[in-house]
Amino acid sequence: MLLLAVVLLGISSTSAMFYRECVENVSSFPVVCCPLYRGSMCGASLNRGNCMPVRSSRTIPDPDIHIDDRDLFPLHYYNYTCQCKGNFIGENCGQCDFNRYGDNCENLNTVVRRDIRELSEKERHQYFAQLHQCKTKIDPDYVILVSGDRFRSTAYEFQSASYYDVWCYIHNYITRQFINNTRENNILNFGHGSTAFLTFHRAYMFYLERALQRCTKDPNFTLLYYDWRSEPECSICNDDFLGGNDAHGRINKTSVFYNWRSICVEYYLSGTYCLMSNCECERPKFSRKPGALPGLSIPTKQDVDYCLSLPQIDTSPYLSTSNRSFRNCVEGFRNRFENQATSMHNLFHAYCGGTMSQVAIACNDPMFVFHHTFIDKIFDVYIVRRSLTPNSYPPNPIYGHQPTDCILPFLPCRQQRSMCVPSSTHGAIYSFYNGL
Repeated sequence: MLLLAVVLLGISSTSAMFYRECVENVSSFPVVCCPLYRGSMCGASLNRGNCMPVRSSRTIPDPDIHIDDRDLFPLHYYNYTCQCKGNFIGENCGQCDFNRYGDNCENLNTVVRRDIRELSEKERHQYFAQLHQCKTKIDPDYVILVSGDRFRSTAYEFQSASYYDVWCYIHNYITRQFINNTRENNILNFGHGSTAFLTFHRAYMFYLERALQRCTKDPNFTLLYYDWRSEPECSICNDDFLGGNDAHGRINKTSVFYNWRSICVEYYLSGTYCLMSNCECERPKFSRKPGALPGLSIPTKQDVDYCLSLPQIDTSPYLSTSNRSFRNCVEGFRNRFENQATSMHNLFHAYCGGTMSQVAIACNDPMFVFHHTFIDKIFDVYIVRRSLTPNSYPPNPIYGHQPTDCILPFLPCRQQRSMCVPSSTHGAIYSFYNGL
């Protein structure tokens, strides 16, 4: 489905969309979402931001009939939101943007993202304990949307969730099919199958890093990656790292991740959002079966080098078919032999099996974090080598993947093209590890 751009009033700062104060006890949408900060809406008295109407525009009439709550985002939910100034962020402009600090968020704290195997055993155990803490600790500020009917806002229900699960929910939300002309369109979604795969996941991982910093109250908490290039098998799929598993894919009881339960597992039911039991104990645990399917192996150094050699970040028709580009290669629809085949990002998901092989809920497995942080490292290497800027984002005409489209579901609006900058711009750098 090809549509012209949707441009929303906003700036480059990011928070989660379902702010508890704006959605709880609401019977109908849209509503004003401009919470107070130190006595004034959006911290206006402190010159942090202003409560502004959400506006949208298209250059030509939209030919499709939409009832998708994400169309013209976030107008379905909010008709007024905070427009924050400078490096201020959040629904009330009361926070600082990624890795920023100071009275005016003027300072940048740079963290180093390392390979998980660069940590000492003590550091690793502490890190896993912090992840587990944020998997179980309820986020006081944000909630998730659970609904038995995407087509009726009166069926919406908002539910508390942990810091990690709020983040995981976002992946489920953006992977739900487009709805146009009253039907779901399963060709692609807001975060996969086109250019925004790179920029959505970059913003998504930065959001997780900031959420975990909030959870742990540690501004130096940073994401780690798993450089899987040329590994004969998964070297972190054991109880010293992310947990070993039995023949059924169940994580061993000796792993800290043994009791991790999954959200939104009924994702395959048409027309729904995140159906699941209110009782955490009734939700299934995630599973993993690395290397169980014949013919699947971990992508290699040669695969990564080939993707990095491609001169175009993405090319028309900006889909998974007949597209020789860095994005299509690293996402995993085209291999280094220039054939349409499962490779790179997609291949590693498939290789891990279990929950990781189910796109909408893959984030329930902590492996997702380490895998996607590495995918972002590859993207960062490409950005630096090619001297990419926001203007390098291609003129993609696909709805949700256009350069000026907002990255769903973050508020205020951060445009897709804005993430085509080195990660150091937002205070994160990658360690040099294993030749990359």
